[in-house]
Amino acid sequence: MPQLRQDLITGRWVAVATERARRPDSFSQAAREPVPARDVCPFCPGHEQMTPPEVLSYRAPGTEPDGPGWWVRVVPNLYAAFRLQPEGQDVREGRFLQRDSIGACEVLISSPDHRAAFPQLDRHQVEEIVQSYLDRFRAHQANPALEYVSILYNHGRPAGASLEHPHSQLYAISLVPPSFVAELEGARGYAAKEGGCVFCRTFDDERRAGARMVFENEGFTVFCPYAARTPFETWIAPRRHAASLGDLLPAEKADFAQAIQVTLRALAQGLNDPPFNYFIHSAPLRGDHEAVYHWHLELIPKLSTAAGFELGTGMWINVVKPEDSAAFLREQVEAAVKEHSAV
Repeated sequence: MPQLRQDLITGRWVAVATERARRPDSFSQAAREPVPARDVCPFCPGHEQMTPPEVLSYRAPGTEPDGPGWWVRVVPNLYAAFRLQPEGQDVREGRFLQRDSIGACEVLISSPDHRAAFPQLDRHQVEEIVQSYLDRFRAHQANPALEYVSILYNHGRPAGASLEHPHSQLYAISLVPPSFVAELEGARGYAAKEGGCVFCRTFDDERRAGARMVFENEGFTVFCPYAARTPFETWIAPRRHAASLGDLLPAEKADFAQAIQVTLRALAQGLNDPPFNYFIHSAPLRGDHEAVYHWHLELIPKLSTAAGFELGTGMWINVVKPEDSAAFLREQVEAAVKEHSAV
C-alpha cells in the first residue's frame, strides 16, 4: 500500500508509491552522446583566457596564474546571477519588493582532464576539490555583506550542466534561501521541543536502523533518507556535529572525499552514470546556529520528473522505497570494495 512519510527536520511529506514502484536497476541510463571536442572547452588547459581571471588555483611551482600547470582552478562565472557591489538597497514598487542581486558566482573546475568525472579521479584529486570548496567558502564567509554560501555540482545536461568538463559551482548571496529557512526553522523547533540536534538524532537513527545505510567511514555517514523525495536520493553527513562546512577539520577532508567518490561510483556503476545534482547545506554565515544545525550534502539523481502533482502541492511522489535504493547502492559499494581488494 502507498505510504506517506514525513521528514523529521522540515515536516515535509513525501508519498512513497509502492504500487508504482520499479526495480532499482530499471533506472539504469542509456549511453550518453560523446563528449564534445576539447578544442572548444573554456575549462581545458591552454584555454585559460576564455574565462575571467582565476580567484584560486592549485598549480605546479613556477607556473603563472591564468595559464596551464593547474590541477584545480576557480574562476568567476562569466554569466553570474549575483555580483559583488559596494552596497545594495531595497526598492518597492507598490507592494512589490526589489533588491540588488549582491553576491558572487564561481566555477570550481575539478581537474584539467576534460573527461574525468568524480568516479575516475584519483582520491587525492577529490581531496583537492574538497579543499577548494573550503577555501572559497571561507573567503566569502569573511565578507559581511553575504549571508549564505551554496556549493553544488550538476552532472549531465538533464541536471543543468551546460558544459561537459566536470566542475562545481559556488553561489555566495546576501540572503538565506527560503528552502533553507524551512530546514533551519524545523531544526530550531525540534531543539525547543525535544532538545538537541535533529540532524544528529536523524543520522543516529539511520545508522541504528541500517536498512537505508549505504556506506560509512570514520568521519561520514552515507544513507538514503527515510522520506527521500526521489529514487536514490542520498545524503552524506559528518558524524561529528558541526553547523558549517567551514568547520570541516583537516583530518576529516579525506573521509569526506572518500564518501563523495564512493557514492558517485556506486551510482555510475549501478545506473550507468545517471545525471544528478548534489548541493551542500551549511549554516548561514551570520547568527548563532551551532547548537541546532548540522551541515550535510544532499544528492538527487535526475531519474524522475516533477509533474503537476509535485509542482502544484510541493509534495513528491517517490516510486522506489528508500530502503530498496540503499540496498542497491550498498551492493555496488560492496562489489567495488571486493574488486579493489582482489587486485
